[in-house]
Amino acid sequence: MQVTWIGGWGMTPAALHPLAQQFVPGATHAFFLPSRSAIESAVGSDCVVGWSLGAWRILDAAARGVGFRGRVLLLAPFLAFCSEYNLGGRCSQIQVKWLRRWVQREPLAALHDFYQRAGLNESPTALPYAMEDLLEGLDRLAEDASPSLRRFASSGLPENWSAVIGDSDPLLDGSTVCRTLPGCRLVAGAGHALEKLLASVEEQSYAV
Repeated sequence: MQVTWIGGWGMTPAALHPLAQQFVPGATHAFFLPSRSAIESAVGSDCVVGWSLGAWRILDAAARGVGFRGRVLLLAPFLAFCSEYNLGGRCSQIQVKWLRRWVQREPLAALHDFYQRAGLNESPTALPYAMEDLLEGLDRLAEDASPSLRRFASSGLPENWSAVIGDSDPLLDGSTVCRTLPGCRLVAGAGHALEKLLASVEEQSYAV
């Protein structure tokens, strides 16, 4: 069984490895940063897991007509990240653009602050991936959802897809996300971090 993981912004892809092994023991796991090119590697997998910006990449691809052969699991998904778009984001576009400038000046300090605000584990001591990809990801986070993405989401999750989001997510309003992405499930006590989100879906059959 092939499981492809597309991580969140600023997260070292390899950092997902321990959780992946616990989630689907015995599977072959591949890890990618949340770039558009990651989708090419994901479409043929038995299962694709996208977290945060990685989940947005999957939704955006599907709205553009990309098909996924296997199961799809979205963790902390969103249609648009910034609060101005009224789709569940808690951060303003000004905050995202300010973070972009900070990443260019002091990347590790900016990443540390983002990790703290997101309630994530220890922040990286080196760039998690290339600067150009970090900046491109922030550009995507600052954008509104496209009309095609809004239409795709309004139809509800496709068959063989599932999605969960925490009710205590500091970056996203889970109730609003669930309303704008029908089929997404709110997880009590979970934030933006992966552990509780994954634990909430372990009872489903993702086993090899």
